[in-house]
Amino acid sequence: MYQRLFVLMLLISVLITSCQKRKIEPILQQATDIMEEHPDSALAILEAVHNPESFSKSLYYEYSLLQIQAKVKSKKNIFADTLIFDVRDYYKSRGDIENTAIATLYCGKVLQAKNLQDEAIDEYLIGLNYFEGINDNNLKGLYHSSIARVYYNNSLKEKAIKHYKLASQYFHKAVNYKNQISAINYIGNCFLIKGKVDSAFVYYNEAITLADKHKIELLQAALRQGIGVAYREIGEWEKAETSIRNALEYSIDSVNQARLYSELARIFDLQGQKDSAIYYLPKAIGYLPKEKENNLAAHIYKTWTTIEEKDQNYQKALDKYKLYNKHLAQIIDDNKNVAILEIEGKYNFQLLENQNKQLLIERQRILIILILLLLVLSVLVFVLYWRSVQNKRILIDTEKKVRQLTKLARSFDDREESFRNVLIRHFDILKKAAVLEGYLNIEEKKAGKNLLRKFNEVVYGQKQLDWNIVYNTLNLTSNGVLDKIESEFPQLDDSEFRICCLIYLNFNNTEIAILLRYSINTVQAKKSIIRKKLSINTYGNVHDFLKAHIEDRD
Repeated sequence: MYQRLFVLMLLISVLITSCQKRKIEPILQQATDIMEEHPDSALAILEAVHNPESFSKSLYYEYSLLQIQAKVKSKKNIFADTLIFDVRDYYKSRGDIENTAIATLYCGKVLQAKNLQDEAIDEYLIGLNYFEGINDNNLKGLYHSSIARVYYNNSLKEKAIKHYKLASQYFHKAVNYKNQISAINYIGNCFLIKGKVDSAFVYYNEAITLADKHKIELLQAALRQGIGVAYREIGEWEKAETSIRNALEYSIDSVNQARLYSELARIFDLQGQKDSAIYYLPKAIGYLPKEKENNLAAHIYKTWTTIEEKDQNYQKALDKYKLYNKHLAQIIDDNKNVAILEIEGKYNFQLLENQNKQLLIERQRILIILILLLLVLSVLVFVLYWRSVQNKRILIDTEKKVRQLTKLARSFDDREESFRNVLIRHFDILKKAAVLEGYLNIEEKKAGKNLLRKFNEVVYGQKQLDWNIVYNTLNLTSNGVLDKIESEFPQLDDSEFRICCLIYLNFNNTEIAILLRYSINTVQAKKSIIRKKLSINTYGNVHDFLKAHIEDRD
C-alpha cells in the first residue's frame, strides 16, 4: 500500500519534471550544439531563458553547467559563479562521473578567476582522477590546458610545456583542431619567455600551418597577431609589422581589427614614430562597436594618453585620459552588475527552493494524514482477514479430525484383536509389577536402576530391557506412530530414535533415563543432538515438532 503511494508521488514528480524538460531541453541542446564554434550565441540563448531558478534542481544544475561553459568560452567574468561547486557536489553524490568531471574543471576556473591558483591546481588534479571513468578526450585536453595555464601564469614554464603537450595530444584525438592549435601556440609562448626564440617560432609556425590547413579563419588572424607580438617583444619591428598586417588580411571581425590596429600603433610607438602611432589609434577606435568592448577601448585610450604625454601634449593627454577613465569606470560597473545579478539569481534560487520545501512540507502533512487513515483501514481489514483465516483453520482442523476419526473407525475392526492382546499383556505386566512390589524394600524403591533390573527379571526373564517388546507394545497402542517416526527420520541412530519414541509418548527425561539406562544429562545431550539433526531451534519442543510433523503427513 505504501509502495503504491510512493510510486504515485514519484509519478507526479516525474510528470512535473518531464514537462519542464520538454520545454527547456531543446534550448539546452541548441546551446550545446553551437557551444564550440559560437559560445557567445550559446550564452545568449541560455541567458534568454526566463527564470531558470524555478526549474527542478537537476534541470537547473544542468542549465548552470552549460552556462558557465559558455561564459568561459566567451571569455566572460566567472568570479561570482560559485554555484558550480554545488553543481559538482550534486553530480558527485549521484555517481555521474562525466558531469562531475566537467563541473570540477569549471570549479578550478572559478578559483583561477578569484586568483586562488593553488586551490585551482588542487581542483584540477582531483579532476584527473576521473579520467578512467570518461572517454571524452576533449575534456581531458581541457584539464591539461587549464593546469598548464596555471603553471604558465606562475612562470613554471617547464611544467606548463609538459601539460600543453598532453593537451595538444588529447585535442588531436578529439579532432578539436582549434584547441590543439591554441595549446601549440602556448608552447611557443613558453619557449619565447624562456629565451628560446628559435624553438618558440617552430611551434608558432606549426600552429599557423595547422590553422591554414584546417582553414580556421579566427585562428589564422590571431596566430599571426601572436607572432607579430612575439617579434615586437624581441625588437624585430619590421617582422612584427608584417605579421600584424598579414593578420589584418585574415581578420573578419571588427573588434579584432581594432585590436590589430591598436597593436600596430604600439609597435610604432615603441619605435618612437609618434605620428604613425597616432594615425592607427583612431582607426582602432573606429572599428569598436559603441558601448561595448570597454576593456579594449580603455587599453587604446591608455596607449593614446601615454603617447600624447610623452610628446608633452598634456591637454590632449588629459582628454584621452578622461576617456580612458570613462571606459574603466564602465568596466567596474559592468563587473559589479554581473556580480549583483549572479548573487540575485542565487538568492532567487534559494528563495524559490525554500518555498518549494514549504509546499513539500504541507503536502507531506496531508500525505501523512492520508497514510494514517489508510493505516487504520488496513488494520481493520487485517483483523477481519485474520478472523476469517482463523475460522478457516478451525474448520480445516475439524475436518481433519473427522477424517482421522473415520479412519480410526474403519481400522478398528482389523485392530480389535491386537488391542485386546495388548491390553491382556499390559494387565499381565501390571500383575507382575505388583509381584515385584513385594520383593522390594524401601531403599530399592529409591534406586531406579535396581528397580528396572528386577522389573526386567520378573517381566522379561532377563536383566536388560527388551526394547523390541516395549516398541511393539507402544507402537500398537499409538496406532503405528513409532513406525512413522522411524521412516520419516532415518538420520537418527538407534538411541536417538528410542528417545524420540518415548518423547512422542510423553515420557519425561527421568522416565526415559530409567527405561534406557542413561543418565539424565545423557538424555538431555542426546535431545540436543536430535534438535540439530531435525533442524529444531535450540530450545524447541521435540514433542511438538514430532507431533506436528506426523500429523501433517497424515
